[in-house]
Amino acid sequence: MRKLSVLLAALLLLALAVAPTFAQGSIVDVAASVSDFSTLVAAVQAADPSIAEALSTGGPFTVFAPTNAAFARLLATYDLTLGDLVGNQELLNQVLLYHVVAGAVPASTVATLDGQTVPTLLPGAGIGITIENGTVVLNGVVEVIQTDVQASNGIIHVINDVLLPGSVVAALGEPPQFANVRVAHFSPDTPAVDIYVNGAAAITGLEFGTITDWVTLPPGSYEVAVAPAGTSLEEAAIGPATLTFGDNQFVTVAAIGSLANGTLRPAIIAENLSGVASDSARVTVFHAIEDAPAVDVRAGDTRIIRQLGFPGSLGDNDGVVTIEVPAGSYDLNVVPSGATEPVVIDLSGTELAADTYYFVAAIGTLAEPQVALAATSSEQARELRRGGAAAAEEEAAAPAGTIAEIVAGNPDFSILLAAVQAADPAVLEALSGEGPLTVFAPTNDAFTALLERLGVTADAVLADSAAVTNVLLYHVISGAVLAADVVGLDGQSVPTLLGPEISIAVVDGGVVLNGNINVVQTDIIASNGVIHVIDGVLLPPTQ
Repeated sequence: MRKLSVLLAALLLLALAVAPTFAQGSIVDVAASVSDFSTLVAAVQAADPSIAEALSTGGPFTVFAPTNAAFARLLATYDLTLGDLVGNQELLNQVLLYHVVAGAVPASTVATLDGQTVPTLLPGAGIGITIENGTVVLNGVVEVIQTDVQASNGIIHVINDVLLPGSVVAALGEPPQFANVRVAHFSPDTPAVDIYVNGAAAITGLEFGTITDWVTLPPGSYEVAVAPAGTSLEEAAIGPATLTFGDNQFVTVAAIGSLANGTLRPAIIAENLSGVASDSARVTVFHAIEDAPAVDVRAGDTRIIRQLGFPGSLGDNDGVVTIEVPAGSYDLNVVPSGATEPVVIDLSGTELAADTYYFVAAIGTLAEPQVALAATSSEQARELRRGGAAAAEEEAAAPAGTIAEIVAGNPDFSILLAAVQAADPAVLEALSGEGPLTVFAPTNDAFTALLERLGVTADAVLADSAAVTNVLLYHVISGAVLAADVVGLDGQSVPTLLGPEISIAVVDGGVVLNGNINVVQTDIIASNGVIHVIDGVLLPPTQ
C-alpha cells in the first residue's frame, strides 16, 4: 500500500482549486496559496524535484487539478489510509504527468474537444473528454468543476477526482467493487413489508408503491426475505432467497404479483446507469400490473415502446424496456398493445430532464392503475459508480474528536498524553474545549531524545507540574492554523499560549520551528482545531 505516497505529494502542485482567490505566479506559487490543499504542502518535498521545477519555470501547461475531496475518494476507493501513502516516485511521476497537457488550453477550447482524446505529458497516455449537460467530464467520470485559473506558466482546471493512467491502475490492482441496490413494493394487495437481508431487518415498513433510495453493497450473494411489517423473518412471504449482485451493477428488486393469488415474488431488474448523452434522458419502463395485458407506450401518435407485458406473461419476458430519448416534455399514454384505446394510463405533460435516468413502473391493478417513479441524476450515478466512495470520504473527513481525544487515541503520543495529565488541569480543559487551537505535537521519539539529552527520566520531569505546563503551553497557538498558512509565515514568529513566540522557517519545502524542530506530519483535523506532528520538543526560553 506504499505505492501512492509520493503521488499525493506531487499532486499538491495540481490541487489548486477551491480557494476563493488565487495567488499570482507559477503553478507552484498558486498551489502554495491554497489553504484548502494544505495537507499536500508538506508532502511536496517528496516529489521529484524536476517536476516541481517544470511546474515553476516551464510551460505553458494545462493542469487538471484534483481537490482534497478527490484524494479522499481515491483513498476510500482503494481502501488506503494516509499512513499507507509512503514513497513511490516512479508511480507518482506517472500520475502527475497524466494530469498535465502541453500548452495553455482554456475552457472554451476544452469544450470543443467533445468525444476526443488529448495527449498528456505521460507518453502514450491520453485523457478522454466528453461534454455531459454542459459539464466537461474526463475519462467518463471525472468532472471539471472550475476552469481557467490563470498562472504565469499555464492554466489550471479543477477536477473532482484523481485521474489514474492505466499503468497506475494496473500497479494498484483492482479497487474494491460495489453493487448498488434498491427495493420496490409493487404488489397491490400486500400490506407494508419488512425486508430482511442475511437474517437482519434492513428495511422496515415499506409501503405499496414505494421505491427506496440506492444502497451501496459489496458485490456477492445475499439471503433476502420479505415479511409483513412488524412480524418476523419466520413469517416471510417471499424467501429467504439467495440474490447475487455483481460488480458495479445497478439492481432494483421489486416485489410483484398478488398475495391473494399466491403469485407474490421478487423481480430482479438490472438497470443501465452508464453515461447518457448530455441532452438526453434514459428511461426504464417496467410492467408490474399482473391482471393487465401487454401494452404499448405512445408519445403522441408515435409508439415508442411496443408489447410490454407483465414479467413472464409473454414467454420469458422480464417486463422491462429501456429507451433513450431527447430531454423535453412528452404527452405519453399507455394503451393495450396494438390499439389506441382505451388509454390505460394517461401521462400527458411528462417532463424528462437532461442527463437523468428514470425508472417508471406501471403498478396496481387494471381497474386502478398507478405509476411509480424514481429519478437518478447523472451526477448521482457517477457517485454511485465510484462504489460509495463519497460516503467513505465524508466519514474520513469528519473530525475524529477533540485534540485531547486524538492525542489519547494515538499510541505515538503516549508520552505527550502523560504530560497533559501531569500538567495543570487547565491544559486538558483547553485541549478538550471549543478552541480553536493549533498544537505542535511531539512524538514519543521526540520526548525520548530530549530525556536522553538532559539525562533525566520521564517520571522526574512529569513530577514538576509547573514546568510541564509551561512546556505544553509553548506548543499551542490560538486559532486553527493549517499547514499552508504555516508555510505562509516563513521568517515570522507566532505567540504561543505561554506567551513566548515560536519562529517559523520554510527550508527545502518543509517547516522548521525554532531553527531545528521539523514538522513531519500536518493537518490532523480535530473538532476544536488542528494538530501538526513535530520531531522534537519545543523548549520555551525560560526552560
